[in-house]
Amino acid sequence: MGTRLQTIVPDRPKGLIEIHGETLVGRSARLLREAGIRQITIVVGYRAEDYERFAAGERGVHLVRNDAFATTGSMASLAGGLDGVEEPVLVLESDIMYEQRALEVLMTGPDTATLLSGPTGAGDEVWVYAPDGTLHSMSKAARDLPGITGEFVGITRLSREACAAMCEAFAQFTARHGHARMDYETGALVDVAARHPVAALLVPDLCWGEIDDDRQLARVVRDVWPRVQVARPF
Repeated sequence: MGTRLQTIVPDRPKGLIEIHGETLVGRSARLLREAGIRQITIVVGYRAEDYERFAAGERGVHLVRNDAFATTGSMASLAGGLDGVEEPVLVLESDIMYEQRALEVLMTGPDTATLLSGPTGAGDEVWVYAPDGTLHSMSKAARDLPGITGEFVGITRLSREACAAMCEAFAQFTARHGHARMDYETGALVDVAARHPVAALLVPDLCWGEIDDDRQLARVVRDVWPRVQVARPF
């Protein structure tokens, strides 16, 4: 819902923030197409009608609704997007700007992997502990981890088997806790990594940014966009 941004961007969901004339999800869709991906699913909830207008002008974009977005976690949305998936997928968060290199690294890497960067200093980071090149744990509190390997970017590649394992972890969580407020990364992905290796691909100099609040938005406009605006050919 982007509550921390609603004082400056009150009329749209975060993924439809425009930076120099292009929305965040529009840019992701463009880069995915340039990387050869033709089927794009966006899970919508808050202000879903805004995404419906966006999708009407985009080719190959399919919408899945999570009408319970206000009372569920991000894994509930991802589970909806993965329903019926029979092939590997890339999972991208909607509120990030990143180099095209991020997609290249994942698409040429292991079947199940998540992308890490060096420290960005952006605030609200999710830190990852992956001492042997595979995901062990992650947390927003660095002190909770045995060590820091990198910063979670919000782009992950899942094999067909990993998709099924994520959804199974979610089903077990809801049965155990009686609610669906499970995070897809610190919850389901870490849970799956305990049983199936999830490669942690570190790109120390990756330029990227997440937009959760006005300070992060200013950083992306000022520091990130000028460095990533020219997409490199895949």
